[in-house]
Amino acid sequence: MSESSAEWPAVGLTLRVDGHEYPVPQVWIGDSLLAVLRERLDLDEPRDGCGVGECGACLVTLDGRPAAACLIPAVAAADRDVRTPQDAAFEIARDAVADAGASPCGFCAPALTVAITDLLRRTADPGPAAIREALAGIVCRCAESGRWIEAVARAKEAGIEDAGARPGPGDSGEMPMLVFEAGEPA
Repeated sequence: MSESSAEWPAVGLTLRVDGHEYPVPQVWIGDSLLAVLRERLDLDEPRDGCGVGECGACLVTLDGRPAAACLIPAVAAADRDVRTPQDAAFEIARDAVADAGASPCGFCAPALTVAITDLLRRTADPGPAAIREALAGIVCRCAESGRWIEAVARAKEAGIEDAGARPGPGDSGEMPMLVFEAGEPA
């Protein structure tokens, strides 16, 4: 075993992203899911924002639950269902965000599409306060919250209504940013 392989252990894994399987032969065990999605699979979305799970730009779903891809080790996502904002499942919300002008610069639009879809699947008719709370984990410097509320209304009107389809994180409407916890099987 060479010194470099002892210092930088790598593994091969398969990622299931947006319904397609991608073998990734050499992943350093410390690589985040975000790094592998962007650098190894050349995906433009999710976005790379803060890298520490505070801005929400890297939001994806992991087994149907929102997750900050920068905080998820890529090895923990192996053989699990990863959906990026580019997935067809987010098309209605993506169109609603664009039509409402909810992301003028476009940087937070991918994360908004994931968060809005998740919100409407958990809550059939969220009010403005619930929408603000649910989307609070996404940092945006150029949009007003009224546009986000309009985007949610447009997405609901267009057909994202699966409330109760899966258990939510609780009654508070909070958006869970991390789904991998210590001790949880990878």
